[in-house]
Amino acid sequence: MSEKPVFGTVGFYQAVADDLNADETWLEMAKPITYTMVFVYEEPINKNFSLRFEAGRITEVSEVEDPQQVGADFVINGKPAAWRGLIKKELDPNSAMATGKVKIDGKQTVLLRHMKKFSYMIDKMTSIDADFGDS
Repeated sequence: MSEKPVFGTVGFYQAVADDLNADETWLEMAKPITYTMVFVYEEPINKNFSLRFEAGRITEVSEVEDPQQVGADFVINGKPAAWRGLIKKELDPNSAMATGKVKIDGKQTVLLRHMKKFSYMIDKMTSIDADFGDS
């Protein structure tokens, strides 16, 4: 098996994309998802990762300087500790949003309409066997 994707890198998001694109359940449920999402990691990682969804399939994964350069529909912003907590299932996504540990910019009505799909995506992210640099 190949090396584990590293937390806080584009390789982690490519692994998420590969898993989702190979998941028939996701592809069926996510057909209405045609958006660009950017995941912002604040200091000390200080990186932004863009995922482009077209009818549920992730067609592009990249690291970007500025979330607006890709016309992001949703920008999800958090400190690395919050991202690590979410991915390791140590932090509940709803509580992370409610306490401001993770902030989402974008149309809230769209987010709420697709909450089940986005929750499925978060569950997929938590199933990635990532290298967090602490093992």
